[in-house]
Amino acid sequence: MRFDNPILNHKFKRFTDIADYEEVKSEFRNERKEDLKPLRDAFKKKKLDKFNYSLDKIIEKTKKDLPISEKEENISLFFRKKLNQYFNFYKNFKINSRMIKSKIFTDLYSNGFHVCNLDLSKIMNKDIEKKYSILSKKKDWNPPPGTHDRWLELNPKSVSKIDKVFRESGLIKASEAYYAKKMRVTRVRMTVHRPSDKGWKHFFYDCKKVTRHTGIHIDPLEGVTKAMVYLDKVDKTKGPTFYLPKSNRFIYDPLKELFARSIVVSGRCSNKITRRAIFRLPKGIRGTMEFGRFIKDNSEIAKYLDKNLFCFTSDKGNTLLFDPGAGMHNGAVVKNGERIALMVVMDSI
Repeated sequence: MRFDNPILNHKFKRFTDIADYEEVKSEFRNERKEDLKPLRDAFKKKKLDKFNYSLDKIIEKTKKDLPISEKEENISLFFRKKLNQYFNFYKNFKINSRMIKSKIFTDLYSNGFHVCNLDLSKIMNKDIEKKYSILSKKKDWNPPPGTHDRWLELNPKSVSKIDKVFRESGLIKASEAYYAKKMRVTRVRMTVHRPSDKGWKHFFYDCKKVTRHTGIHIDPLEGVTKAMVYLDKVDKTKGPTFYLPKSNRFIYDPLKELFARSIVVSGRCSNKITRRAIFRLPKGIRGTMEFGRFIKDNSEIAKYLDKNLFCFTSDKGNTLLFDPGAGMHNGAVVKNGERIALMVVMDSI
């Protein structure tokens, strides 16, 4: 959440209640009208113990309606662990960029992304070729929620090599100014995407309906930048990455945002049991940052995204630097052929 160039009025201020999704309307959910003020006050005052106490009281009431099974309890514990982790992260997290004269930084700061062309000959090596060979032979499967269909981590030598290229190009310098901290390339994933992929549908994985914008999301946590580096030609049919300009500056209700981020990583609500653990939360904090499936195709929001999403195809460049933890993005929904790319993560040193 940005503090130095925020956008307060935007079309995504209200989080959709995921329990209202038509395919899950028959499932259990907390119907009580709970007062969220104790949670909000505890978060504002950075009192984690009081926050957990207030949430425990809410969840305890739902046990009278439906007891918690052992499987659900395990999911609930994992969710609470993530919620507490994000609580501690966001109680001190603020973004105030260090202003520098750089087009890369200006694009990132103003719109959330920057497009450029890198010299791929300085990046390609035997490690990338080997990982592509392995992934290209991998058969279709049902990846667990949060896992890509075909990806492999590059070795430290490759990561170091890409870090050098990113420093020479100014991408790391811009990222450091954006977050006002020292950064480096910390990991690089080789990815291969095909029309048979299922990873982009993980949230509400067992539901059948797929809307036009299914997969659009905001990453669960801020503090890093990412870069998508295309290694082959990517047109509109080969799963280009989409990004909503200026969405990195959108401001949300802090409490609702905290829950929306935490819910993403808690099993992706991929089946009835994982959803039940989340549906025990009251209305108002049952949103998610992985909201694409809930955008109806004929809605005004869908039309707005159709009009405003930036489509990153290889005729515009081979590298997209972007803020994934604040900006809305999507990609790798391949309709034809395959998309070969590197996902580069830049984080604190």
